[in-house]
Amino acid sequence: MPLVARRLRDPDINPCLSESDASTRCMDENKYDRERCSTYFLKYKNCRKFWNSAVNFDAWVPLS
Repeated sequence: MPLVARRLRDPDINPCLSESDASTRCMDENKYDRERCSTYFLKYKNCRKFWNSAVNFDAWVPLS
């Protein structure tokens, strides 16, 4: 497996791995009908938004 693919499957690098897998699984099961999987996409989007804000907050907070 290429390095990039391994990094995307690493939960330490991609904390939204379960949400990503769930949305991909939903697309596979529903013949790529995006409307049926919108809740999974929303969960993934919210997860990414949360973790991106957490990372940005950590970068913003000065270390004592």
